[in-house]
Amino acid sequence: MPAAVLLPVLVALAVAVFGGGQIYVHRRFSSQDFVAHNEVGGIIIAVTGTLYAVVLGFLTVVVWQHFLEARELVVLESGADIDAWHTAVGLPSAVRQRVRDDMLTYAKIMVDREWPMMRRGAFDENAATVAMDAIDATGTLVPGNMGESNAQAVDP
Repeated sequence: MPAAVLLPVLVALAVAVFGGGQIYVHRRFSSQDFVAHNEVGGIIIAVTGTLYAVVLGFLTVVVWQHFLEARELVVLESGADIDAWHTAVGLPSAVRQRVRDDMLTYAKIMVDREWPMMRRGAFDENAATVAMDAIDATGTLVPGNMGESNAQAVDP
């Protein structure tokens, strides 16, 4: 069920349940009972409200920290992809093109497929395969000169 539909349904349901509960309590007990317990009820509501605010504050901080961690991981991963792209400049033409094609494919897989899949707790197995292909391309290369050797030493 889409969140845009689920939220209003749950809000309406909660209002109906709590409104019905209040009507039931007011019909079940006399007005004198409410006056006698008014002071205690106010204190309980104040304590409950304070505890709710503290829990909500902690929850907000934890969610924000997870958001920042995810953002940091995206920056690190995209930086590694860009570094592999640029490091491939020292490789022979065929290997360079293979590594760069793999890095471009990897980035597209992340944005187009893996990130949407992560919302459901899944991942795309093709991303690891593409990254391993780039590593295989550089790992199996027999360098012909020092420039190729240096570029090979910095694996994607």
